[in-house]
Amino acid sequence: MKFIALQSNFSKALNQVSRIVSTRTTLPVLSNILIEAKKGKIQLSATDLEVAITAQTTGKVEEEGSLTIPARLLSDFIVNNTDESIEFETENNTLKLKSNRFEASINGINSEEFPTVPTTPKETYCNIEKTLFADSLKKVLIAPANDETRPVLAGIFFNFKNNMLILAATDSYRLSEIKMEIKEQLEDKSFIVPARTMNEALRLISSTDTENISISPTENQVSFKIGDTKLVSRLIEGSFPNYTQIIPSSSKIKVRASHSELVSALKMSALFAKNSANNIKIKTEKNEIIIKSMASQSGSANAKVPAEIEGESIEIAFNVRFLLEVLQVISTDKVEFCFNDSSSSGMIRSLKNDNFTYIVMPLKIDD
Repeated sequence: MKFIALQSNFSKALNQVSRIVSTRTTLPVLSNILIEAKKGKIQLSATDLEVAITAQTTGKVEEEGSLTIPARLLSDFIVNNTDESIEFETENNTLKLKSNRFEASINGINSEEFPTVPTTPKETYCNIEKTLFADSLKKVLIAPANDETRPVLAGIFFNFKNNMLILAATDSYRLSEIKMEIKEQLEDKSFIVPARTMNEALRLISSTDTENISISPTENQVSFKIGDTKLVSRLIEGSFPNYTQIIPSSSKIKVRASHSELVSALKMSALFAKNSANNIKIKTEKNEIIIKSMASQSGSANAKVPAEIEGESIEIAFNVRFLLEVLQVISTDKVEFCFNDSSSSGMIRSLKNDNFTYIVMPLKIDD
């Protein structure tokens, strides 16, 4: 294998794939990146056996071939090499790199030992506008569970139905759901994608200039085409909870407040809630919300936020982190909190986006 590539182009492709390289593995080849030069293109691939990323870059291919190279060492060399172009050439299982001022030889592993990178379907299931998809992902990625004890809760639920894509996630303490209109005529389909995969997708989207994201699901995997990069992931087996039954059909109490003032008050309260499992109390008065936090070690705090209130007064407790995380991913001047009573779930909505719903379970109020 022999090719010449611009340092900037190769570095960008390398950065796209290197994030999922496994650092702790019993298979040394999984710590490597597969480099392939074929058909006039340079392709980089990485996998941890659950997720695979493939990125293409341009260059002058003089001899086709392939080799896997330790990701960390290759990345460090490329990043610290400020020459304009780099020549890559293999000799047996060694990659020789040469530029205007630097030369290096890196021992690799034969590409035949690298796991087969999953192929993507030739036909695209649907295309979604990049900004819309990224903004929607941010809103649901706050809610999945962090542990694998219940795998379906550690994923993002994709539900294509009636020309809509509905994304949902829950850790059983909160639920985030957003609906997007799909312009294409699609057959109904649903599946669960690991949250880690979608975090990688969000990262790739943010560094790509493409306008649309292509999604192609199969029976046990899904692929996302993001510019010149392809992300392929296994799907999570199982059925996603029937969460729609916990979304309140109506609310007796509605509270509207300034987004910025509410965030400031919650951040202040969070300082004093760290030692009490992030527990805060919210009480509504005539024209304001009173947020209380207390910890035996650090002290206590009260914050007041002007609000428009419909319905009777209520005192309810929440994990302040669950409130702050949702407010940080919605952009709106005013936020609406909806309640029925102090023991039922609360609903948080953006007044700008009726397609987004966030449900959070209350905590028990100590007497």
